Formats: sequence, C-alpha cells, structure tokens
Amino acid sequence: MSRLSNISFPRILVTLTALISMTMVLMIFLFLAKDSLKIFMTSGINFIRGTVWNTGENVYGALPMIIGSTLVTTIAMLIAVPIGIGSAIFTSEILPARLRIIAKSLMELLAGIPSIVYGLIGIAILVPFIHDTFSLLTGRTVLTAGILLGIMVLPTIMTISEDALKAVPTEYRDAALGLGLTRMEMIEHCVLPQAFPGIIGAVLLGIGRAFGETMAVMLVIGGIDRLPFSLVSQILLPSQTMTSKLGREVAEASYGSLQWSALIGLGLILFIMVIGITFAADIILIGESNKDAKNN
Repeated sequence: MSRLSNISFPRILVTLTALISMTMVLMIFLFLAKDSLKIFMTSGINFIRGTVWNTGENVYGALPMIIGSTLVTTIAMLIAVPIGIGSAIFTSEILPARLRIIAKSLMELLAGIPSIVYGLIGIAILVPFIHDTFSLLTGRTVLTAGILLGIMVLPTIMTISEDALKAVPTEYRDAALGLGLTRMEMIEHCVLPQAFPGIIGAVLLGIGRAFGETMAVMLVIGGIDRLPFSLVSQILLPSQTMTSKLGREVAEASYGSLQWSALIGLGLILFIMVIGITFAADIILIGESNKDAKNN
C-alpha cells in the first residue's frame, strides 16, 4: 500500500499518455505492414528497386519516388541548414534580449503556417520564377519543391538550434571573453561545440519534416515518375516524391488491390525512414538535455 500511495496522479497520467502514444505508433506500423504485405509477396525486393510504376499492367516500382524524396529533401537541407543555424546564432548571441523575444516569436509563427498556404505561395511565386529563370517548359520541378520545402523546415531548425545555443551556460561565454576571445571567436570555439548535439538534433528533425511533407510538395513538383539521367537535369524536371505519389493516387486505388498495397508499401518505407530519423534526433536531444542537467 505504501508503494501505491507514493505513485502520484501526474506520474500515472504521463505514463499512460506515453503508453498510448507508443501503442498508436505500433498500430500504424502494423496497419502499414499488413496492407503492404501483398506487394512485397508479389514483387519482393523489386518493389523497392523497380523503376516502372504502371497501374494498367500492375507493375509497381518505388525507386523513382524514393530518389525524388531524397533529392527534394537534400535541396531543402542545403538551403535550410546554413540559413537556419546562422539565424539561430544571430538571434541567440547577437540580438539584444528584447529583439530576441520578437525574433523567436516570429520563428515560431512561421512554423504554424499551414502547408497548403506554402504550396499556394509556391505556385504563385516560385513556379513562375523557376520557369522564367531557367527557360523551362514548366516551373514545377524538383528544384522548386526543394526550395519551398527548405523555407518550410527553416522554423524547425531555427527554433531548436536557438534553444540549443541558449542552453549553453553563461559562464562558458564569460570565461571565453575573459581569456581575450572576441565575440565571434567565443561563438565559434566555445558556444557552437557545446550546442553541436542540439543543432544536429534540429537538423535531423528538419529532415524528418521534409520527408513527410505532402501537400505543398505535391502542388509544385509536377508529378511525373522518372529516374534521373543526371543530377543536374533531374532537379530542373518534374518528378515525384513518396508523399506526392500517395497524395495523388491513394483516392483512386481500390482497397485490397495490388495498387493499394503498393501505395501502402510506399507509406511503410516513408514511415520507417521518418521514424528512424526522428528517433535518432530524439536520442541526440535527450543526450544533450542530460548533459545540460549535469552541468547545472
């Protein structure tokens, strides 16, 4: 009885919530695995490495969509990581306290904008810009989707990186400045190494967000299944990601058909990739939190 009396209601509630969350993730995985079993039994590994997606002939290859997702996410990260980390450093280390609060609020506000709004902005501004700049037949390309996605994941990288930088104890900064380092040298040699695990966690969470984005990417990427002949040519052509493929075809597929199973198989691949990236980011962030707790 004494042990039971020591268990508080908030602790029970938190434990129950965690168990419900884990159960939901497991149920989603089991649903995806069950409904994608048909395509893996029919095509095996050829489903993942196949290059042709033809519903009329019941041939389904996921490789063009996997490569498309990887290319779009890579472009997005090349844009978002330097800008996001640079903005976080500027906000955390250079801006005055009052302006920092305003900048942080604006960062978080950007994260709350619905993806469909970003997609409409992409259609109105980015698509014509890419079309005119590169003299293309259409501005709906991998590059367009990558740029738009880079803008969308910026708030995630900025806010979490800024939190990681602010978590570095003030004593470290004071000691570095006391040794004669300039402010920029102090940031480079003292603050950034301490905040590095948290920044890596922010980047990984941004990658997970980029892989899972659907609506905005679907509006600007063009929707053609193709393998790249070369990297340069591919990013200036319409393509397809796993999420855009699901968004376009899932409503047309009959439940229980091979096409349905193939689409759910795409969802399973995407689920495993995003869960793996998110899990890695969580491990890094938890390790950083434990490190901060020991320092304090």
